Amino acid sequence: MQPTTIRSLSVFALSAATITFALSGSAFAASACKGLEEAVCGTTEACRWQAGYTRKDGIEVTSHCRSTGKAKAAAPVTPAPDAAAADSADKAS
Repeated sequence: MQPTTIRSLSVFALSAATITFALSGSAFAASACKGLEEAVCGTTEACRWQAGYTRKDGIEVTSHCRSTGKAKAAAPVTPAPDAAAADSADKAS
């Protein structure tokens, strides 16, 4: 084989190994709720039971346990202006 061919194959193999390692991380891990029975799903805080339904395209989805998702940080609450103070200021004018 020519040196450029060996180098190309080495780069390809290294790239494939890197991508495989990256995709096998925890971001693609199976859900802890997957496959749980309804009784167990209801007692797990991170899971909720999804009732079965029929999609618009006619495919029936069976009941299953699913993750509740990650909680989002609450937005800071800004105090609302006092409506009574605004009304009294308008009446005084």
